[in-house]
Amino acid sequence: MTFDYTSVFSADVPTAAQPWVGKPDYNFVGGNMDPMEIPVADLIEAMRTVLERDGQDLAFYNAGAGPLGYQPLREFVAKTLKQNAAMDISPDEVLITSGSLQSLDLVNKLMLSAGDTIIIEEATYGGAMGRLTAMGVDYVGVKLDDGGICMQSLEETLKGLKNKGVTPKYIYTIPTVQNPTGTIMSIERRKRLLELADVYGVAIFEDDCYADLVWDGERSPGPLLRIVF
Repeated sequence: MTFDYTSVFSADVPTAAQPWVGKPDYNFVGGNMDPMEIPVADLIEAMRTVLERDGQDLAFYNAGAGPLGYQPLREFVAKTLKQNAAMDISPDEVLITSGSLQSLDLVNKLMLSAGDTIIIEEATYGGAMGRLTAMGVDYVGVKLDDGGICMQSLEETLKGLKNKGVTPKYIYTIPTVQNPTGTIMSIERRKRLLELADVYGVAIFEDDCYADLVWDGERSPGPLLRIVF
């Protein structure tokens, strides 16, 4: 007799994924790179160098560097953020994760419960929205233009929620190379965003993953916003 595993599934188990039929010719869902731009030879050489130097550390979880992640990488991140984004932080303030979704999960589990409300941009990262939906969190979209979040729309949204007795847990924003619009929020708008967050007592959650992809000029400084990954 074959055991029916569906009998022990939870009541709210999601539907099964559709069978994989191969990658589409044009995919606008993920941040995929041009395959021809992958420096395969350099990656192989870098991997060989690191394995010869630190390969024995693979015997330990976290490569023996503790729960914050690989120490040299955290030092590199702290140094790079200070140089490129004017963020004066120490390696002990850097946590290495397996990707942006793990970072989202850590912050959301710390800050959110079912029934909470947050503010997002009206077009944003689908992975973030999926995580919020799964947690039973309500989200309210605010308008975007070619400069990112429209501050008037944000203020109206915050005011409307306050009139309903609702204080959002945070404002989730991708201010630099916004996903999917590619816009970059000006310093003036960032300062206004901080002002509105102070007035209404709302945290700001900055998704900074594309900030190094600016086409010209310099990336905006990072410390204007409060929770960054």
